[in-house]
Amino acid sequence: VAEDEDGDVRSAFPRLENCSSESAEGKVLLKIHQRREDANLSFEVWSSAEGKQLAQRFKRAGKGKRQRQRAHVVSEPFGHRIPMNVCATTIASSVRETLARRSPWLSSCLDGAEGFTVSHALGEDDFEEIFGPVDGDQLDSLGGSVHCRKLATRSLELTMPSRGAGQNLLTPASLLQCLEFSTPVGSMSVRSVVSAAGLAGTQLFTILLWAFILGLPEVLEACRDIALQQLERSTVALVLGVGHAIGDAEMLRSAYWCVRESLCTAGVPDDWLDGSGPVRLLKGGYLAHRSICKTPLKVLSKALLEDASLKQRKWLTSTDCYTLCQVHRKRSEDGGYPHIYELRLDHSDEILMSAQREDELCPCRIFARKSDLERSEHSEDYLGCVTPNFWGTLFILYDAGADMEALSKDADWLRGLPLRPREVVMKIGYETNVFGDSPRKVSVDFVHNKERPSMGNLKPRWDKKLNSYALPFFGRVKKASAKNFQLVVNGDQNTIFLMFGKISKDVFCLDFRGPIAPLEAFAIATAALAKKRAVS
Repeated sequence: VAEDEDGDVRSAFPRLENCSSESAEGKVLLKIHQRREDANLSFEVWSSAEGKQLAQRFKRAGKGKRQRQRAHVVSEPFGHRIPMNVCATTIASSVRETLARRSPWLSSCLDGAEGFTVSHALGEDDFEEIFGPVDGDQLDSLGGSVHCRKLATRSLELTMPSRGAGQNLLTPASLLQCLEFSTPVGSMSVRSVVSAAGLAGTQLFTILLWAFILGLPEVLEACRDIALQQLERSTVALVLGVGHAIGDAEMLRSAYWCVRESLCTAGVPDDWLDGSGPVRLLKGGYLAHRSICKTPLKVLSKALLEDASLKQRKWLTSTDCYTLCQVHRKRSEDGGYPHIYELRLDHSDEILMSAQREDELCPCRIFARKSDLERSEHSEDYLGCVTPNFWGTLFILYDAGADMEALSKDADWLRGLPLRPREVVMKIGYETNVFGDSPRKVSVDFVHNKERPSMGNLKPRWDKKLNSYALPFFGRVKKASAKNFQLVVNGDQNTIFLMFGKISKDVFCLDFRGPIAPLEAFAIATAALAKKRAVS
């Protein structure tokens, strides 16, 4: 308490509960209540005419150190010390009821009885302060949820999260701004209104988080699209933190591949280690954006599992019908390396997969869709690689998993990032034939439905008229070549499972059916086009 100039005793810091809990007609009073994680710290605050200065000094005193401390501000005009334990701040604001009811979440609370509460949980996995862990006793009283309680007919109390991404991102001003975005302006749609606002940085993610809580799907989708378009190394920690808080699989998937490429392609970025940029990689497997949010990388495990499952279904699952394709080879201007191969559907010319071979001994990396020479094996489109031995007699197809041996130098920093070791999918063998006095012999070793088909190439017959070995290709192959072959099981020529042959100088036919899957068929084709020192 404090005495004013007339000697009357009054409350120096009046509680909002003492104020009117009713709002004017057509208005809704929102009391936004935010707890502090360091509520156990003791402060001694003096009254001051400079409220802004007081708040700034109070913030610095409360955030810089973890130990018990006191804040002192010059007393004006009364000069009385007022000891207080600051645990929360509350801001009250009146908004139009029609605007508040645009949110189904707020509307459901307004329609409830007095004391009715609705909650929205946000992700809470291992969120800690950047500068130290939260005490166990304190953790029980804190939460990562947003609560809305009806105080009176047109009065709501919102309690903000006391930890997690929502603690620093959710602000009262952004709540009102998010509600305004949900109102179309003239002929402009909600998406157009959000795009015209030019949201960027933390403001974008603040609006996105509020849109999720308030139940405004159009604002949420518009903000999410902008966030994913602007995704880069400087914003990935925000995408990760907010994506985990709202459980958005698309944001987590995009964040995973951005983080993985940043960490694994050229080593851990320097600015992630020295703190010179907004993103910091912390030991223990955490990615932080300044002091706004800190998220464990382990929350990306589901994104990795879903990616592996999707690639298995799409690229490593065979069908009993034939798939008719062509392989197009692109070489450098002098005919040398790098070589790029494209697998195209025969009837539509659609590019299904592409592959890159930098030189004759490098692994041939396979990607979904069209190839880009700047892509790495840690990108989302990466499907696997075909690795040759020196003589060109053995080619091993690996899946899209990570080469853990190559990443061992950064193992300490990668410990928290979910990674799946690569596995062998298929082995393609060529019999040594230096002098070229007989046709090539090809064998394929792989597992299908827990069985190993004995698959090899069909032996060509000598054609006296052509004075060469020949095979019937049913009009699919146009040019004679030592690379032409057909794969059968146990020498049964009645069923051809794969057919590869030359159409023109850099175009080849590739037809296949189960048990050979699309990725396996393309790997066999790239192996056929590779240089072989011991096979003529």
